[in-house]
Amino acid sequence: MQDKKLLLELLECEFEDDLVSTLAKQKLFDGSNAKRWVSLGNMPNNQSVVHAQQSSPAAALVEKFTNGLDAILLRHCKADGIDPRSLSAPQNMTQAVKKWYGDLSEKPSAEIRALAEESLVLYATGSKQRPCLSLYDAGEGQLPENFSSTFCSLVYGSDEGSYKGAVPFVQGRFNMGGTGVLPFCGEDRKAQLIVSRVPSDIEKAPHEWGYTVFCFFSSRQSPSWKYLVGPDGKIMTAGSEPLGLLPVAGAKSGEAPAPRERKVPHGTLIKMYEYKAPRSNVCGELFKKLEEYLLRPMLPLRIIECRSEYKAKVMGVTVWDRFSAWATRGKLEDGFEDGASIQIKLSTNETIPAEVRVFKSDAAGDGEDNPQTGLRALINGQSHARRDTQFFKGNAVNKEHIGSSMLVTLDCSDLGQASRNALFMSNREMFREDPLLSELFKKLQNELKNHEGLIALDQKRYQEKIKNATSDDDGINALEELLSTDPALADMFGSMVQGKVAKRTVPAGVAGSKVEGEAPKFVGTEFPSYFKQKDGSTALEIELPQNDQVRCSFLTDVKNNYFTRSKYKGKCEFTGDIQPTFHLFNGRLTFTFHAEKYKKSIGSIFDVVATISDSAHGPWTLNMKVKVVEPREKQEREKTPKPPMTDAAPSRPDIIEVNNGADAAPITVEKVPGTTRLQLHVNVDSHLLIEAKTMRPPEDSAAVEFVFKYGLALIAMGLLDSAKKTTEWAENEVEVRERISKSAAGVGRVIVPLCLTLPKKLPKAA
Repeated sequence: MQDKKLLLELLECEFEDDLVSTLAKQKLFDGSNAKRWVSLGNMPNNQSVVHAQQSSPAAALVEKFTNGLDAILLRHCKADGIDPRSLSAPQNMTQAVKKWYGDLSEKPSAEIRALAEESLVLYATGSKQRPCLSLYDAGEGQLPENFSSTFCSLVYGSDEGSYKGAVPFVQGRFNMGGTGVLPFCGEDRKAQLIVSRVPSDIEKAPHEWGYTVFCFFSSRQSPSWKYLVGPDGKIMTAGSEPLGLLPVAGAKSGEAPAPRERKVPHGTLIKMYEYKAPRSNVCGELFKKLEEYLLRPMLPLRIIECRSEYKAKVMGVTVWDRFSAWATRGKLEDGFEDGASIQIKLSTNETIPAEVRVFKSDAAGDGEDNPQTGLRALINGQSHARRDTQFFKGNAVNKEHIGSSMLVTLDCSDLGQASRNALFMSNREMFREDPLLSELFKKLQNELKNHEGLIALDQKRYQEKIKNATSDDDGINALEELLSTDPALADMFGSMVQGKVAKRTVPAGVAGSKVEGEAPKFVGTEFPSYFKQKDGSTALEIELPQNDQVRCSFLTDVKNNYFTRSKYKGKCEFTGDIQPTFHLFNGRLTFTFHAEKYKKSIGSIFDVVATISDSAHGPWTLNMKVKVVEPREKQEREKTPKPPMTDAAPSRPDIIEVNNGADAAPITVEKVPGTTRLQLHVNVDSHLLIEAKTMRPPEDSAAVEFVFKYGLALIAMGLLDSAKKTTEWAENEVEVRERISKSAAGVGRVIVPLCLTLPKKLPKAA
C-alpha cells in the first residue's frame, strides 16, 4: 500500500505525542486495526531480547552506526556484482574499506568530512529538552518486501540464518543490536521510524521507498514492540522519487540548518523520537560519548545540530581518528605517539595486537581532545569492552604513577568468531569471564609490567611528583618522640613502613633516585634495516625455567608502531613449538617465552625461528634456541622478629611535604616505584591547612602545621594498619590506598580544632 502523505507527516513529527496523534487519526491504535501491527521478529514476547542490549543511549547509538557502516559496504559489494558471502568478497572489513575507499588515513580532513556527509549522518531535531535523533546511511537499503527479514527481524532472519551472519566483512552478527535504541526512545510508545530504498545500481527493476514505525505496546500479559504494516499486511511504500531526509551539507557556525532540505534517491533513515541524549548541543556531549566507543571507526560519521535553541560556534563535527588527533596535538609522551606495539600470542594460535599510549600529565582540559584512558578492546575501531585505569595500577602491572594516563587498545578484529564469543558478551559492552580472557589479561599485564618504556616513565612521573618535596626534620623528630612515648602506636607504625631503612636514600637506578640529564629521544625509521644482537648476530640461546617465563631481545631501528600501523604493517611469523608474546619499543624487540602451556620436561629444546617482513621489505630471520631448565628457586623472605621497644627512637616516618595546589588532596599514600615502600605525601598547599591557620592566632601557626600534617599522617597510618589485615589489600592495594587518602582527608577540616582546642575543654577530676 502506497501512502507517501503519511510518511511525510511522520517525518515532520518531532515529539512522540505528535507521532501518536498522527497515527491515531488513521485509527491505527483502535482494536479494529490490530492486524496493522506485527510483533517485532514475529515474537510476541520480544521485550526480553530488546532489553538485553546496550546499557546506555550512546552505546545503543553506536550499534546503529555499525549497521549503517555494514550497509554501505554491502552496497558497494552488490553494486560490483559480488556475492557478499563468496570468497570473491573482501574477507574482513579492513579489506572492504581499502577496496572501495582506498587508504583513508592519507586523505585530508575536508575529504573525510565530505565522505561522512554523503554516507553517514546523525542529526538532531526536536526541542532542547526532548531531541529526536535521525541517522542516515547511503547503504544498500532494503526493498519493502524484505523489511520483515531485515529491519523488523529479531535473532531469526530466515532459514538461511541471520541476514549478515555469513558475510565476512561486516560486523553485525546476532541480528538484534539495532533494537538497543528502542528503550531509550520516548516515554510511552518508544517509537522509531524506518525509511529505506535500495539504490538503482543494485535493484534494476522499478521499486519504491518502504517505511514502517516501531511502537511499544504495554500489556500485563505480553508487553512487546510491534511494527506498522498496511491494510494488506505488507510494508507501506512512498513512491520512488528522492526524499528530503538530510540537512544541507556544510553546517555553518552559529546557524541551525533545516533538517530535511537535501533530497536523496536511496539509503536508510532511522528516526528515534525523543531520544535520551545529553541535553546539550549534539556536537558536544553526545559527540564525546560516541567517541568513547568509536576511537578509530572504519568510516567517518558526521554529526549535525539542527535545533535553533542550540546555536553555537560548532554545529557539525566528524567522528574520526582520535589517535591521530592526539598525536598531532602533542598530547602523548615521547615513544607512545603512534601507539607502542605489543603482540599477544594466545593458546588458540591467534595474535592480538595491542597499542600502548600514555598521555602527558597536562593532556586534559582543552575540550574535544580530552584523553580517554583505560583498557579498550576494539573490533574494527569500535570499543567492545573495557577496564578502567585500575587495571594498570595494581601489582599485576604496577604502573601507579602513569596508570591514570594510560590507554591500551587490543585489536581483536582478526579473531575468529569462537574467540570473540569467548571474550565478549553479545551486547559488545562487556568482557565475558572466560579462561581465554584470563590468559589474555595475564600475558598483557606481564608485558606492561616489564615494559622498559613504561617503567622509565612511571619513575619519571613519580620524580616529578616529589621534585619540590621537602622534609620537616624538626616535625618528624617531634613525631618520633611522640611514638617513643606510646609503644602501641610505635608498633603500629612499624608495621606500616620499614624502620631505619626507610630513610631518604634510594639506590641508583631505582625509582625515586635523581637521574642527571635526559636520555636522547629515539627517532625510528619508517622501515627496519636490521634486527640483531649487540654483536651483530641474529641467533641466541636462552634458558627457560620450567613453568616460568624468560625474555630476550634484539636491536632494531624501526618505529614503535611497525607491527600495528595500518599501512605497510610489519608481521612476525614463527616456526617452532613455542609462540612468544613480543613488544617493540625504542629500538628493542623483546620476546617473552611462557613455559606454562607447554608442560615440557627439563632438558627439552625448542628451535624457534622468527621471520619479520612487511609488504615491501625483509625478510629478517631470527633464530632462538630455547632450553627448558630447572624451575627457579623461590626465595622465601626471612621473618625478622620485631625488636623490643627501648628508649631509642622508633622507626623514622616516611613523610614528605609536597606542593600540589590548594584543591588537591591534603594527603596521599604513594608507593615508591620499584619498591614496596609506602610514602605519605602531605600537601602543604591544601586550602584546609590555609583555612585552619586563619582560624588561629599567628603565634599558633607552627602548631597548626604540625597538627595538620602529622595528625593526618597518623590517621592514614592507622587506616593502613587496619587495611593491611584484609584480603582486599592483597587483591587491590591501590584502590584501598586511594580510599584511605580520601578518608584521612575527610578529617582535615576538624583535625586542628580537635587536637588544639578539645584537650583544654576536657573535664577535670573533682
